[in-house]
Amino acid sequence: MLRRTLFVIAAICALSFSDSVYSQLKEKDNMLGGSLGFWAKGETPMFGVNFESQITQAGIGTVGLGGLFRFYQYSFAYGNGDSRSYSFSSIGFQGNYNFNQIGDGKFVPFIGAVIGYNYVNTTYTDVTRNGVYISDISYRSGAWIWGQTGFRYFFSPTVAGNARVGFGNHDFNTLELGIDFKF
Repeated sequence: MLRRTLFVIAAICALSFSDSVYSQLKEKDNMLGGSLGFWAKGETPMFGVNFESQITQAGIGTVGLGGLFRFYQYSFAYGNGDSRSYSFSSIGFQGNYNFNQIGDGKFVPFIGAVIGYNYVNTTYTDVTRNGVYISDISYRSGAWIWGQTGFRYFFSPTVAGNARVGFGNHDFNTLELGIDFKF
């Protein structure tokens, strides 16, 4: 696993120092990648997968449509020894406007929206360690509506790092860092 991680990092670094021409996102380009999200609650990252297809050129950018998936879980203990754990699985459709005509195309900011479904599973464990499902009014499954903004930075014509922030319902405000592959 460590070898594979080091290989991927070395490949990205090598690609980032190449002298090739950097292409901008354009109509019919597809992006697929993963992300790690950092949320103010809990201590574990959120895992995500993103897909976006550039549908059409529109003014100084492209309109991209696609889908995404997010998974996150955390738990905490109460003073009496009881504990509560949460897991969130979210799937949705995203639409983004990518400002692709900035400079040489390495830096591509975007703004967009997500609509989908957020499934929440809550487990409360009492002092006797008996797992009991108890609904928590803080988080409920249901519609997921999210605004997002961020940018991609192309290290090469086909590999981009990205950062995005999202704000929406379900107290699900995150900073995400990831990598996208263009095909």
